[in-house]
Amino acid sequence: MTAPNPSQQTVMSLLKAFRTHAWLWIIPTLAMTGVAMLYAVTKSTTWQASQALVIRDEARGVSRQGRFDSTESMRAFQETVVEVAKSSVVVSEALKQLGPPKTHLGGKKFPTDADVQSLQESISVGAPKGSELGTTEVLYLSVKGKTPEDAIARANAICDQLETHLGELRNARAGSVTSELEETLKLAAADLQKSTEALTVMEREVGRDLAKLRALNQSGSGDGNLRTALNQVKSEIRQRQSEVESHQELMKVLVAAEQNPNELLGMPSSMFAAQPALKRLKDGLVDAQLRTSDLQGKMSPEHPLVLAAVQGEEAVRQSLRSELASAHSSCDTDLQVTLRQIKSLTKQQDDLQTRLGRLAGLRAEYAVLVNDVEQRSNIVQRAKQDLATAKATQSSAQATSLITRFQNPQVGDSPVGPGRATIVGIGLVGGFMTGAGLVFLMAPIGPNARAGRRLTDYLGIGRRATDQQAKATRGEAKIGRRSEDQTRTRRAADVPPYGRRGEDPLEITTEPHRQRLEDDGRAES
Repeated sequence: MTAPNPSQQTVMSLLKAFRTHAWLWIIPTLAMTGVAMLYAVTKSTTWQASQALVIRDEARGVSRQGRFDSTESMRAFQETVVEVAKSSVVVSEALKQLGPPKTHLGGKKFPTDADVQSLQESISVGAPKGSELGTTEVLYLSVKGKTPEDAIARANAICDQLETHLGELRNARAGSVTSELEETLKLAAADLQKSTEALTVMEREVGRDLAKLRALNQSGSGDGNLRTALNQVKSEIRQRQSEVESHQELMKVLVAAEQNPNELLGMPSSMFAAQPALKRLKDGLVDAQLRTSDLQGKMSPEHPLVLAAVQGEEAVRQSLRSELASAHSSCDTDLQVTLRQIKSLTKQQDDLQTRLGRLAGLRAEYAVLVNDVEQRSNIVQRAKQDLATAKATQSSAQATSLITRFQNPQVGDSPVGPGRATIVGIGLVGGFMTGAGLVFLMAPIGPNARAGRRLTDYLGIGRRATDQQAKATRGEAKIGRRSEDQTRTRRAADVPPYGRRGEDPLEITTEPHRQRLEDDGRAES
């Protein structure tokens, strides 16, 4: 004998349960379908209008032309636009611009919080499909309305108020920045004035060396006019000292020559550079001595020419002695003048060294003050530029807008949301699924469905002894191989159909019937 398929038994049991308990799934299906039809007929349609917006940054430079510095700044501005568009102030002003609806009561305040919240829920701002905020300069402002005209009017009103309040936000932000920059400029100007006064006091103390101190600070090498002058003075002092030594040596020679004019003959010609007359007398004396010697070599000492030559030589000697006295006095005068020059140059040297030392001590402090004044001047200039930019932004906040509308609001061809047929279909499917769930819960399905006609019979939690016996038999073997293994029941429905003719297994004693019973039991297990 071929055993029945368990899946086939389950499907048959399922169909039987749906047929037996038809009202259990028909009633929910009809009820939910009717509710869906009622909702589909009574619900109001919702239309959505989308307005394309192109945003830009503030034109702070000619090269930028209103473009954003980075995607982060663009995303931040777009998020600001989203928040401002959904703010209660913008929505409330947009509702006031549209005016109260026809159903609004005259004595009631408009717009109410419920009206504002309802319009806020119908507003959505986002990037085009396939992109996200910060990647494109285009935004779409979508607003829902009961009719296409209502949606378009709401979109226009929201855009108008969005531009107005963004301008007010820019104005307020620029005003705050302007106030801050004005305070910054005031503090920077005060600091600059303080540093300038300190620098002025130092420059007054420096006095005549101010130009040299500035040159020393700017050059940084230490080679200024004072240093050059000091080097020149030192060079002149060395020259004068050399002249003093020359004069002193000349005076020694002149003193010796006064006693013996022949001493002049061994003097170098360089020593007679300051005494040209003495040099000529020296040369004349040499010539006279040569002439005398020449005559004495030819003639006797008593010869008149020799005597005349000797007299001429003696006259030259006398003139030389008198010239030596005059030269000695002149040399002494030159020596005194040179010594006075050395003294004056030494004084100048000391003065220059003192001034250089003083400037060297002031150089570091002066450089700090100059750098401080320059830095504070740069801060003041930068603050002035920022303040001018902020004032320009504040003045243009109400005149220009950072949002540009692209075309007019566009409305779709059909209302937003599911149609009436879709709603009725959803109600039908939902009702049928609910009824099917009830059938599954209330009616037993599968091979165990033969245990009884009710759910309590299937679960074995009934109040009768047969229900308890059915529960016990499911926990162990349902059908034994022997007749004494079968459980006697009180109802015919509680006895499994072991044979095809409904024989009572307790009354079967023949061997063929027993074999058939065992086959049926194995098929059931």
